[in-house]
Amino acid sequence: MIHKEGYPSIILTIIVVAIINFLTHYFASDYAVVLWLGYALSAFLLVTILQFFRNPARKIIIDENTITAPADGKVVVIEEVMETEYFNEKRLQISIFMSPINVHVNRFPIGEL
Repeated sequence: MIHKEGYPSIILTIIVVAIINFLTHYFASDYAVVLWLGYALSAFLLVTILQFFRNPARKIIIDENTITAPADGKVVVIEEVMETEYFNEKRLQISIFMSPINVHVNRFPIGEL
């Protein structure tokens, strides 16, 4: 599955890949190394964008004894902060770092802790 917000980026990437492949084939069809480098660059761009916007199905089990993170990645900070936009009181902030290879979809809100 692909996240709906990724479709414009995927379409743009397909257009860029098509242009790269056309230009590479038109100007460098006699040079096999350049031709394959152009194809490799195109494949890398397309796979990277598709991988970034993937949205795999997840089975989430809600249990009192389980803590489920809303996003893939690594928890880097857990600290108490003063939240001033909505609650206007101290809250526990959990920061999750998502690398480019992580799924960039937040599954559900955590709620109050």
